[in-house]
Amino acid sequence: MTILQSASNVLRLMAGKGRPLTVSEVADGLALPKSSTSRLLKQMLECDLLERDRVTLSYGPALLMLELGRLVQASTPILQRMEQELEALVQATGHTGYISVLDETKHSVVVLRVFHGRHALRVVTDPGQRGIASRTSTGHALLARLDDSVIDAAFGGEPAADDGPGAPSLAQLKRRLQRVRRRGWASALNESLPDVGSVSCAVGSPASGETWAFCLSFPAALAEQQGFLEGLAEPLVQSARALGQAAGDPAWQAAAPAVSPSVD
Repeated sequence: MTILQSASNVLRLMAGKGRPLTVSEVADGLALPKSSTSRLLKQMLECDLLERDRVTLSYGPALLMLELGRLVQASTPILQRMEQELEALVQATGHTGYISVLDETKHSVVVLRVFHGRHALRVVTDPGQRGIASRTSTGHALLARLDDSVIDAAFGGEPAADDGPGAPSLAQLKRRLQRVRRRGWASALNESLPDVGSVSCAVGSPASGETWAFCLSFPAALAEQQGFLEGLAEPLVQSARALGQAAGDPAWQAAAPAVSPSVD
């Protein structure tokens, strides 16, 4: 085994444990003699791959490794990372996940990706389908990122034919968007689809100028449970904050407010 392979195994072991490790722990984890493990860790220390705590004598990733980790995050396309985050959320919650974008007319959202959960929905929207932006949580999350002047221009005239009956007025829409801006997430119940609810966040990439919304969709009846919406929104907000900060999204550079009990 080469020293590069050995060093890689050490880093993989630390990543799996999620914490710094002592010489004994590395030796046991890799089934290596303690003496050779000690030499290997000292070599990695000298090469700035590891650093050692003077109190616990444990080894952990050095600053160079952390900088490389940030580089990997920055070089991974934001949409790809969003897919990874949403897939993990779908697996954790069992609810269906969507990634959507706002179309050029600012009146509809288009589904790009669908991640099917283990909890069945009566209606599942397929990729390529459109939803009314003013009546969906993904639409609200995306519209909330636009200036009010853009909202006025897009929705201030006669209602669009596609908006259908029951669409919110301009004043109602602007109040809801302001609420989304304050708390960082949007929700909708029985609006675009009967018996279906969703919570959404949006993340933008200043480098590409693109913005995407990702959401978790669920049977609307579940929202009757106290704290259900907030409990579902919390991990979504955490993922959006991590994605946004990695992408340099100004909307997520400041700490997001705590998720508070509320329904749009």
